[in-house]
Amino acid sequence: MPSTKRTILFAAASVIALTGAQAVAQESRSVDIITVTAQKREQGIQDVPVAVTAYGETQLTNAGVHDLKDLAIISPGLNVTSTTSEFVTTARIRGIGTVGDNPGLESSVGIVIDGVPRARNGVGFNDLGELERIEVLRGPQGTLFGANTTAGIINVVTKRPEFEFGYNTELTYVGGDTSGWGAAASITGPITDRIAARVYGATRQRDGYQTVEPFGGPRTQTEDGDQNFFTFRGQVLIDFTDHVNLLLSADITERDENCCGAPSITSGATAGIINALVPGGRPMPGSEDPFSRTLQANRSNGQEITDQGFSAQLNWEFDNFDMTAILSDRTYELRSGQDTDFTGADIVFRDISNNTFDFGNTTFELRFSGATENVDWMFGSYYSSEDLVRRDAIQMGAHFDTYLSLLGSGGASISTVVDLANGLAGLSAFLGNPVPGYVPLFPTQGAPLGGGNPIGDTFGQDGESLSFFTHNTWHLTDSTDISFGLRHTTTQKTATFDFGESSVPACDVWEHAFGDALDFSTAGNQALLSAFSGASGVSVADLAQFGTFTCLPFSRDVFARIDNTQTLEENEFSGLLSLSHRFNDDLLMYGTYSHGYKAGGFNLDRFTQAGDSAVNFTSVLASPSSYPARFDPETVDSFEIGIKTEWANDSLLANFYLFQSQFDTYQLNTFNGIAFFVTSIDGASTQGAEMELLWLPESMPGLTMQGGITYADASYDEFAPTGTPDVDVLSGRNFSLAPEWYASSSVTYNGTFGENMTWLAHLDARYMSEQNTGSDLDPEKIQEAYTLFNGRVGIGAADETWSLELWGRNLTDEDYLQVGFDGPFQPGSFNGFLGTPRSWGITLRARR
Repeated sequence: MPSTKRTILFAAASVIALTGAQAVAQESRSVDIITVTAQKREQGIQDVPVAVTAYGETQLTNAGVHDLKDLAIISPGLNVTSTTSEFVTTARIRGIGTVGDNPGLESSVGIVIDGVPRARNGVGFNDLGELERIEVLRGPQGTLFGANTTAGIINVVTKRPEFEFGYNTELTYVGGDTSGWGAAASITGPITDRIAARVYGATRQRDGYQTVEPFGGPRTQTEDGDQNFFTFRGQVLIDFTDHVNLLLSADITERDENCCGAPSITSGATAGIINALVPGGRPMPGSEDPFSRTLQANRSNGQEITDQGFSAQLNWEFDNFDMTAILSDRTYELRSGQDTDFTGADIVFRDISNNTFDFGNTTFELRFSGATENVDWMFGSYYSSEDLVRRDAIQMGAHFDTYLSLLGSGGASISTVVDLANGLAGLSAFLGNPVPGYVPLFPTQGAPLGGGNPIGDTFGQDGESLSFFTHNTWHLTDSTDISFGLRHTTTQKTATFDFGESSVPACDVWEHAFGDALDFSTAGNQALLSAFSGASGVSVADLAQFGTFTCLPFSRDVFARIDNTQTLEENEFSGLLSLSHRFNDDLLMYGTYSHGYKAGGFNLDRFTQAGDSAVNFTSVLASPSSYPARFDPETVDSFEIGIKTEWANDSLLANFYLFQSQFDTYQLNTFNGIAFFVTSIDGASTQGAEMELLWLPESMPGLTMQGGITYADASYDEFAPTGTPDVDVLSGRNFSLAPEWYASSSVTYNGTFGENMTWLAHLDARYMSEQNTGSDLDPEKIQEAYTLFNGRVGIGAADETWSLELWGRNLTDEDYLQVGFDGPFQPGSFNGFLGTPRSWGITLRARR
């Protein structure tokens, strides 16, 4: 079906649609009993002065939601993308989010699972087990949920142990290009009159949906995007008394997969050089077809992940107040390989043995809440301690020297990097500046660059955060409330930078001759370039380019001389003030001001550019702690007006929101084709409107229709992230991965036939308008508007003891780009991480 036609049909469906929680019981068919904990106390969703959408167990099951990436199909205003590994999965709400390639950068969208915040987005994207509901809170949530929630919160509530025996089993077969299978099972029930338990386990395996051409390896895997993981979760609920209970939880997930290759979306002139080295190593300009899902990669991108943790939640109901205490301890380990040049040539790569990330996080929250005749009150504290270690080494492959030689000479093989390094060393010695140990370093043309590779960098970061918060609602009248919240957060972080020696003698020669800063613009270096040009026959411009690419960040020995430790300490208030008025039982209106805060941090990577300025290594060598790795905190002031309504005997929910958020500083992680770096932008904003609907027609008890539409204009004020000469290149333009329009819609019908059988028909749809998927907004990274459809049909027993369902995802096999990026070390070339293709499957469930 043509995309325009699909979009029109989808828009029509969206007019009668969303927010719902199919947690609503079918027999009651009333929208006003949906319960949420958006303010950390149970409330009806229409009584909360917050833009919150709740999705219940049945709706999540129908939509096929196993992890938070699946949630995007039904949640308007939410965008979820994955890039270089499963860890690098990030969420955005109303256009605001954080690129996750740098572990020192925390997300603007918080993820909370069973009361425990996950300190990084990627840590929360695993199989969630049996779900009770998921709440999506939009806008800053810094009062109750703390720092790092400047865009919103995804609050996940899983099922608790029950004192009635029950089990649930699920078997799934997946067909098509993503063929595979899955199995999940759980059991719950009493151990004693006061102790109950729930155990859940699942495994899912899937073939890769991208084909890999390894060109002789050393990679042997010929598929990418496969799935192979196991997860286990155990819970024990202890009811000491009718007023005191303790919930103990433990979980572990292990993954061993190949992820994430990125095909060529645009090939530049460097494609000819790649193909001269390895025929077919990159599609030539005009022959790119990324959605053939064929990758060129001679190095492995295998990933091994272990995510595990423990939590304990104590709930104590006193006579006049309640106390809740939550303790958690979690660890996350990632080992991943990467074909870093994303071609069939062996230029640069990361080996799984020295590209690692280890993260530990311990949290404790204590809060007290209660109510008087006129005031609902809450106060508490939250403590978090985290430590992370990142080890990274970009290694040079067999084609590195030759590729840089051809690149620096515009494709004409006039000399190798080795030859130029020898010539430069000789000239430098002639001018009275001999390179230490020069004998010469490279006696033969085409010799490898010293035969060495970086031994690897180690980045460490320890952080502690302590906050005190209060949230109170004053009932001015029976229909008018004022809510006031305040939180003070103290954050301390210490980062260590232990850079490995590069062991690339060619770069050592350039740094020795031209200085550690490699500033080719100085008068002395211009004179040296001119002399070297005359001696070598290579133009001054080409020589400067040779120097730049010979001394890419991972090749520069200057880093090994600036090992340093940096610290920061921040104290910040966040909070809100809200006024709400209930005009009648079916109409609530509110206005809210909130201030949000996300901690500053450190760029845990090698980089030679900070913002739009080159790093001054001369100054950094004199004072290593001045290495510009630190970035500023992110702060936002937000205003929101909401109208929550119910119609037709509480069978129709219709909510409307207007919002505006202004960021004083906004953190962005950018890849410029050579390295990642974090930029703090002075000024950014998002503003727009939302509508969400849920309709349970009284005349058709089996029908549920829901949907939502979000318009969000998220844009920079003034920003030049990649050193572009004109600071206004990106000013006033929309953020990356921030479409102006989002729309979601779903239709579900539950019917009966015979005396003991039921049937189900369910359709989800999601529309996103045009968006640029790259943080520097290159036009090659634009994704046009597209629509996705998921569907499910099934039959089952009326008592729900079994069901059989046929489902499909991306039914129309829509081709779309998740994230586009510059081809590493390949000017003019671009690669992209693609959305998943169509898949289908059959699921059999048995339960009690």
